[in-house]
Amino acid sequence: MPTLAPVTRPLGGRRERRRRELRKRVVEATLGLVADRGFEATTVEQIAAVADIAPATFFNHFQSKSGLLAEITADVALALEGLIEQHLGDDGTVREQLEGLARHAAEMISEHQKVAREVMLEMLRSGSRPEDAAPHLASLHRPLTTMLAKGQERGEVRTDQDAEFLAEMVLGALHATLSQWLSDESYPIAERLPRAASFIWEAIRADSATGAAPGEK
Repeated sequence: MPTLAPVTRPLGGRRERRRRELRKRVVEATLGLVADRGFEATTVEQIAAVADIAPATFFNHFQSKSGLLAEITADVALALEGLIEQHLGDDGTVREQLEGLARHAAEMISEHQKVAREVMLEMLRSGSRPEDAAPHLASLHRPLTTMLAKGQERGEVRTDQDAEFLAEMVLGALHATLSQWLSDESYPIAERLPRAASFIWEAIRADSATGAAPGEK
């Protein structure tokens, strides 16, 4: 299961390895503190103390606490892309792929509730226009479109709308579910994300376009 820990990258020379080791300690300290008390209540001094570095050292590597969150968000985006490729690039049916992605994402969010909220809020803040309000999540559109187009060819997905439009509608429904959780921390996201995926399937499956009686799902 992807985690909210930093993505592992190839190591370089000794100085680079030390920099990465320090960054890893800082990120892990931040994730633990945020999970315990939230991002706003976590201070640079607390992060430095847990990471066993001086606050000045923190600022030698990160511009600010918000800058660190932006870097963590970029790492998480890479992990999400891996999750997307894992579920939307396999050989299962469209329904299996959609519902598997939703379940996996719900499990990941449930395991890291506070950190996940901060990361997703950072994703939303990182865009200035409505159409790019969540640029990292936009990486879903291409694999979704490809998956739905293949589903149309196999007769699983409705063909009265093109795959690109259907992918937009799928993203819209998932985004609405996540937005509810971001605005209300008590929202049951672990239950609603998989439920949203099942609802989406009912809207895009082949016989939903004709009004035919539902067959085997």
